[in-house]
Amino acid sequence: MLFHLLCIVAGFLCGYLMIHWMPPVTPFHFDYFITELIFNPLRSFLAMVCFLIGFLANAAVIRTIMDGIVLWWRRKQVRWGEWLISCCGASGSFYWLFQWEAKLTALFFIFAFIYGMISLDFHRSRDYKRNL
Repeated sequence: MLFHLLCIVAGFLCGYLMIHWMPPVTPFHFDYFITELIFNPLRSFLAMVCFLIGFLANAAVIRTIMDGIVLWWRRKQVRWGEWLISCCGASGSFYWLFQWEAKLTALFFIFAFIYGMISLDFHRSRDYKRNL
């Protein structure tokens, strides 16, 4: 459960810093956007690193949410505490990020959602020897 709380906090913090360090995208002018990325390389690099770390952390939380839904659907044991913390934390995190910048947060959420869905493992009964 501590890991999920850490992922929620890291995802929110990285999302906030990414939004803060990226050039403004409303109204979007391609020339201004590229100029800001080129002339502020440290800010741009840090925003990209925060985007990467943040969407990976949020993908882990989304994977936990989707994994809990699939386990509940299959009538297996679900860790309700982790599932509830993940649901509330992810929804609160994305709510506040959407309040600050909707376009960047939508991109952030889409990347995290797709990667979280790709990383789901439906065959938990597999062991290491069968994978060789």
